[in-house]
Amino acid sequence: LLLLLLPLLLLLPLLLLLLLPLLLLPLLLLLPLLLLPLLLLPLLLLLPLLLLLPLLVLVLVLVLLLLHCKATLNLFCNQAK
Repeated sequence: LLLLLLPLLLLLPLLLLLLLPLLLLPLLLLLPLLLLPLLLLPLLLLLPLLLLLPLLVLVLVLVLLLLHCKATLNLFCNQAK
C-alpha cells in the first residue's frame, strides 16, 4: 500500500504545480478589475479639475489682456501728455 501511495505523493506536488497557474489565472484576471476602481478614483478626482481648467485659462487670458490694455493705456496717456 505504501508503495502505491509513494508515487502519488511524488505526483502531488507536480499536480499542484500544474494546477497553480490555473488557479492563479482567474485571480490575475480579477486583479485588474479590483485595481480599476483604484485607478478610476484619481481620474474622478481630476475630472472637476479638468472641467475647471478651461475656466482658469479663460481667467488667465482675461487678466493678461487686462494688464496688457492697462499698460497700453498708460503708454498712450503718457504720450498724450
